[in-house]
Amino acid sequence: MIKLLAFDIDDTLTKQPRIVPEKNLEAIKRAQAAGVFVTVATGRGYLGSSYIWKAMGVKGPVINYGGAVINDTRTGRAIYTTELEPDTVKGLFKLADSLGVHAHLYQGDGIVFARDNPYVSAYSKSLDLPRCIDPLVGEKTWHNVPKVLFITEPDRAEALIPMLGKRYEGRLKVSGSVPGFIEFNAANAHKGSALEWLADSMGIKRSEVAAVGDNLLDIEMIRYAGIGAAVGDAHKEVISAADVVLPKCEDMAAAWFIDNIVLRHAG
Repeated sequence: MIKLLAFDIDDTLTKQPRIVPEKNLEAIKRAQAAGVFVTVATGRGYLGSSYIWKAMGVKGPVINYGGAVINDTRTGRAIYTTELEPDTVKGLFKLADSLGVHAHLYQGDGIVFARDNPYVSAYSKSLDLPRCIDPLVGEKTWHNVPKVLFITEPDRAEALIPMLGKRYEGRLKVSGSVPGFIEFNAANAHKGSALEWLADSMGIKRSEVAAVGDNLLDIEMIRYAGIGAAVGDAHKEVISAADVVLPKCEDMAAAWFIDNIVLRHAG
């Protein structure tokens, strides 16, 4: 009996930054009508994910910044937060400089970075995020930073993620999301811990939770969920962790999962 269903957004629920395919939306409505609370668990912030959760009609908690923050769409306020230590943020910006990759931090819904480049321009434009160029961003003391994001070539990111994961093991959560993105959160901040917190707050058992994702940022919530699913073209480690492997994202994996799995286990 599934009561809580969490979808990653990018390359899981949709391939488009601001649009959910109609077939997936129709299936989400069917799940909601059956009493399932359907939400998103995304690396995006509150504003960046708003195009998606508004289309879904989510009235309640959404998981943002890879599990670092949970916001309530009914109030627009955070109900669960974690943050990176200021010295950690400084260290990550120094690391980005040494690696020659783009880095930015988050303040509220906005991003702050040292210099403009094609990566950050495309990223901020795709989600219409407030942005600030601050050449001294890596030298300042920042508080309330839910995550730092590196952006580089996809092949390079794929190689850096396991190396950086070992370097920061026990100190930071290092994950991949969309190709080319390297995400840094506090060690205890990931989609799995956030989904567990949300389920507990709603009085929902682990066995009554389902989650769907495609990349390393999703692996903890897939392992936590009573039914954890990976889209067909997910990262190989995510597929290995999943209970169910679905069609590809573009083949309406979300709708398939709802109609063939969730609604058969809904209350």
